[in-house]
Amino acid sequence: MKMTTARLVLRSMVEGDVAAILAMEADPHVMRYTTGLINPSPERRAELLDHMREPPSRLGHRVITLGEAFTGWVSLTPLEDTGRIQLAYRLVHDAWGHGYATEAAGAMLNYGFTRLELPEIVAVVWPDNVASVRVLEKLGFCFEKAAWYYGAAVSLFVARP
Repeated sequence: MKMTTARLVLRSMVEGDVAAILAMEADPHVMRYTTGLINPSPERRAELLDHMREPPSRLGHRVITLGEAFTGWVSLTPLEDTGRIQLAYRLVHDAWGHGYATEAAGAMLNYGFTRLELPEIVAVVWPDNVASVRVLEKLGFCFEKAAWYYGAAVSLFVARP
């Protein structure tokens, strides 16, 4: 599945994206409000390649590109042990502050509501991540509760069509 926005392309991950994903996951700025730095090991590379070989799914991660440049990823995936679908995104540090997260996440949100007919979509945010809270609020998400996911105290947001 490929989607386009005014400035971005959201597409399936390909092998050529692996180096950029590994670099992004090893960037302390990018990973500050996440589960933590991910070592760009051969095992992580193999894990990404295995993920890309899985049959296409209506859910999952999509690479974000600006022109030909890798900009990050956006996803709709199950939220651990809840039966709910979560929106998540991660952008390279140089792409911050340009509205790309809002644009890409908005496209995935629209896809989730119109194509997948989801009754709601949730998002998990580390409480100090003010920029991501602003993105979610722009997209119509509302704070639901403080929660514990991915081994951390987080804020859970929800959006409905």
